[in-house]
Amino acid sequence: MKVLEKPIAVLGGGACAQTFAAELSLEGYDVRLFELPEFASKTLGAVLQTRTIELGGPQSNFKWFRRTGVAKIAVVTTDIAEALRGAGVVIVALPAKGHKPFFQKMIPHLESGQIISIFPDNFGALILRNMMIQAKSKVRVIVGGWSSMPYGVRMVEPGKLDCIMRTKELMGDALPSRDGAAFFETMKSLPVFDGAVNLKRADTILAADLSNPNPVVHVPGSLLSVGPMEVSEMEGTLGIPKGKFSMYKHGMCPAVARTQLAFYREEQAIAAALGIRMVEYQEEQFFWKGGVMGIEYWVPFVDVIMPPITGPDSVEHRYFTEDIPVGTVVRYHLARKFNIEVPVIESMIRIGSVACGHDFLKEGVSLEQLGIAHLSGKAIRQFVREGGAKASSR
Repeated sequence: MKVLEKPIAVLGGGACAQTFAAELSLEGYDVRLFELPEFASKTLGAVLQTRTIELGGPQSNFKWFRRTGVAKIAVVTTDIAEALRGAGVVIVALPAKGHKPFFQKMIPHLESGQIISIFPDNFGALILRNMMIQAKSKVRVIVGGWSSMPYGVRMVEPGKLDCIMRTKELMGDALPSRDGAAFFETMKSLPVFDGAVNLKRADTILAADLSNPNPVVHVPGSLLSVGPMEVSEMEGTLGIPKGKFSMYKHGMCPAVARTQLAFYREEQAIAAALGIRMVEYQEEQFFWKGGVMGIEYWVPFVDVIMPPITGPDSVEHRYFTEDIPVGTVVRYHLARKFNIEVPVIESMIRIGSVACGHDFLKEGVSLEQLGIAHLSGKAIRQFVREGGAKASSR
């Protein structure tokens, strides 16, 4: 727990990274907020000079908890060494497609004893550990991650945040799981979880990754409603004002829910082959506007709150360009490794590649990048639970 007496580094410049920095600063923590130099002027804007972030919004949750105010961030920087030097906890809060460039900058400046917490993990812990092995890094750190973010938040403008709701449930673990107790006990004491009702240890980091609801909800929901989305962005259609398309309000229907349920059944088969326990949903939980995303973000009147949330707004939105090449493609590769038929997951990748003009199988995350391509199912389970040198052998 002594790591919490040290500064906290928050890596990322988006809405969630800024929310982490604001919440922790409002509670008296010494926070260093880092963004890549090439993105900082756009994502952080005036925050680079003012170091102030305003946290607002209803923050709906069943604890009726709300934290608001204008936070002064101790350090806002584009120098990764400045952000990481002497930090105890390192929070990585960014889209999964940004993991590799952030990790490349992080690894040379990590210090032994640090705890790295990835929100959402999205296979990031495996990627980071593998990159550290390849870089021959000797630092001893704890690496872990979570099934999702603790917030549903939108950025009004850089430095001004509308936190719509706080997550009800989150699952997290370390890689390997033998570090999980230290990881979980340290992280759960942070104020970022003050609105959560249930924090759970996941059955390995892979269980947390497969329990991330983004691929199963966003990918079918977005792909199967891409027509109304694109038309509404140009001219408005079917009663949807221009630029106001919402996947939850306009894209969720029984046919989409059946596809999401089939996607989930394929995820379950992958988890079974790996010998791990992922999140369990009931069939009927798919058939409402919030889908199973609403189970994670279960707040008072969530059925009213979620549908007005707009997005996606193009095929370059993260619902397509992150949730297909990362979450969905890794699931596909795991299924292939264990000879599991996943026709729905595969069809989402192939149709999504055509619709988005990308080759997501080629561009997406591979098992080689996770460092597990050469491992048997038993060896994968051993690695994520106990660690060991076998996973780094080639």
